[in-house]
Amino acid sequence: MRPFVILATPRSRTKWLSTLLSYGDWHCGHDQIVHCRSMDDVASWFAQSFTGTVETAAAPFWRLLPPDVTVVTLRRPVAGVVASYARGGLVVPPAIIERQIRKLDQIEARLPNVLPVTFDDISTESGCARVFERCLGISHDHAWWAACDVVNIQIHLRQMMRHWRAHEAQINKMTKTAKHRCIVAMDRKPRDIDGMTYQHEPFETFWHDAAPLLAEHAVRAGEAPDYPLSFNLPLLRALDAHGMLQTMTARMNGRVFGYLMTIVGPSIEAPDLIEGQHTIFYASPDAPGVGLRLQRAAADALRERGAKQVLMRAGVRASGPLLNGYYKKLGAEAIGTLYRMELN
Repeated sequence: MRPFVILATPRSRTKWLSTLLSYGDWHCGHDQIVHCRSMDDVASWFAQSFTGTVETAAAPFWRLLPPDVTVVTLRRPVAGVVASYARGGLVVPPAIIERQIRKLDQIEARLPNVLPVTFDDISTESGCARVFERCLGISHDHAWWAACDVVNIQIHLRQMMRHWRAHEAQINKMTKTAKHRCIVAMDRKPRDIDGMTYQHEPFETFWHDAAPLLAEHAVRAGEAPDYPLSFNLPLLRALDAHGMLQTMTARMNGRVFGYLMTIVGPSIEAPDLIEGQHTIFYASPDAPGVGLRLQRAAADALRERGAKQVLMRAGVRASGPLLNGYYKKLGAEAIGTLYRMELN
């Protein structure tokens, strides 16, 4: 059965509606997004059979919905939402709700087959029946609706705020990740790599121009998009100033589509041995084939600098198993396994 999601303004009987739609084999969650720590968690949720959710904060991220999800929008007038929050002891600026409503407008205009309903609609049996049948794909059950209709089901606002405060860092990271992926999804076009150039360039030039790609890399590695700001920039700048940092980029029309950063210096194995050690590496999915070409360009540049060997990390995190395949194609030999131990 197709999963479903109801994207709603808050304080719109959403918790009650999730109970109504938890029927038979179906389970309908409520604000599941606050329990997700990665986009993989979202994908796993929707991969379950007989699953749906009602979400009051997920409308801005509608571009990330799987294509086979049934979508319903639910809205309540701004004044009603603000007043409902106030009765629960929370002051919410109207502008926040207005932004959510604009997102619902956008969803209804751009996604196909969206069912729009209002707070007043689900106060009636006929409105609930439309949502029930669209989401669950079965006939409306009058007895079940009547049993739910007489029950006042609401979230505990103070408990919700305690949960949010306790998990604020994780929720903010997830929000940044989702926002970044939405931005990327708005301009995801495969690129012809024939016009791609590969070059070693100053670190500062790379750092300035590659900011969008660094953010994309961070998200794919499971970090927040601003994670690269935590890098040891003084060290990287110092290495670059002393000629010990090789920053290879793949560019087309000025835009960076890939990068490979290598630390270059003498080896402890012999006094006259220069070696490179690859560090961060990323190639955009928009430009298939760039990753291997970037690796080869970096190897050629190291040879020109007199390096006799290069150390490569096994495929981890964002690059995954692809790196191991790259290394074999380059003729590299596996010499062991890298381990890491946290010294807390």
